[in-house]
Amino acid sequence: MRRLVIGVLALAFFAGACGNGSAPIAAPARVSAELAPKILGDGITVGEYAPARGRFAKAGASSLVADGRVWAIRKGQTLVGTLQASTVKNDVDLTRAADRKQIIDGVMTGARFDTIYVGNLKVLSSSAADHTLYLWFGPKLFEVLQVKAGKVAPDDIAGDVLEYQLSAGLLK
Repeated sequence: MRRLVIGVLALAFFAGACGNGSAPIAAPARVSAELAPKILGDGITVGEYAPARGRFAKAGASSLVADGRVWAIRKGQTLVGTLQASTVKNDVDLTRAADRKQIIDGVMTGARFDTIYVGNLKVLSSSAADHTLYLWFGPKLFEVLQVKAGKVAPDDIAGDVLEYQLSAGLLK
């Protein structure tokens, strides 16, 4: 699972478009700690992986990512998944297909993925032998959920996280 966390954190290093510097730009949004529930069904807990905060802060000027957080998802003491939420820089427009595609191509590298809908929210999903990967977009942010195979039902974890975020109005 550590390899999965490192792979997700690599997203912070994607190259992005540069601004023209002609006007002052407001600071990009920070990722809210409220995006992750503290507990999911079946006694599954969610806690922030604090070292990731510093890695996002060091992403550099060419990154698409402005801020990010990673949460560890555990069943008892066993790590069963990770949730990453990343806001994007002001010059990235997630309503533009090209900007979304750049993120999708970086997250779903080489993977065939399916598109599912949770309410009106479009979620990309890809399964491999050892994990299932989910990607969705919110206002000026994207989220990546990785769930290990075998210990929990990935769709249940994804459903619980998305239900929490949608019911709390966090993905307007």
